[in-house]
Amino acid sequence: MSKIIFLNGCGSSGKTSIAKAIGHESPELWLSFGVDTFIDMIPFGRIDPYLRFIPGKNDRGPTMHVESGPEGVKLFSVMPQFAEMLAALGNNLIIDEVLFDEEALKAYTKHLKDHTVYYIGVFCDLAVMQEREVLRRDRCIGLSNDQIDRVHQGVLHSYDFKVDTTAISPFEAARLILKFVDDTPAPKAFQTLAKQE
Repeated sequence: MSKIIFLNGCGSSGKTSIAKAIGHESPELWLSFGVDTFIDMIPFGRIDPYLRFIPGKNDRGPTMHVESGPEGVKLFSVMPQFAEMLAALGNNLIIDEVLFDEEALKAYTKHLKDHTVYYIGVFCDLAVMQEREVLRRDRCIGLSNDQIDRVHQGVLHSYDFKVDTTAISPFEAARLILKFVDDTPAPKAFQTLAKQE
């Protein structure tokens, strides 16, 4: 049985930085992957069949809505099976995800039910995420503004543990998560969700 730290949160909330910090801070070995790992597989210059970017605006500023095209659906739908394959071989995992609906979460609970999954919510004030989008220059402006109302809604909010990166570093967040992992041999969120299917 493998251990899995499942990070769910908006783009620019700090998930990838936390994953790297966990890898540095933990004495255990952790493989990490996420939605960006799969985006990096998309052929250069051929984004349209995979992802569509739809700009907009609301009272909080610009938005950027991302939809999967037909090829994107095929690509991203295998992420739960990919996680299961790695975990089944005894690898501890950190999964860096942006979930929008219950079905996406259920796909993971179905495939990872035989492992110890720590379902972690990564939160951050919108103003801070918007600043990160501008300063890092590798993010779509408006992504966090579009995602913030959807990523933590409903059953997606059934976390074992939450961290808020608004005012703490990735290393501080990583230490909080690792302490929770050490103190919690049997996290409940994924097991509870799996039983509801």
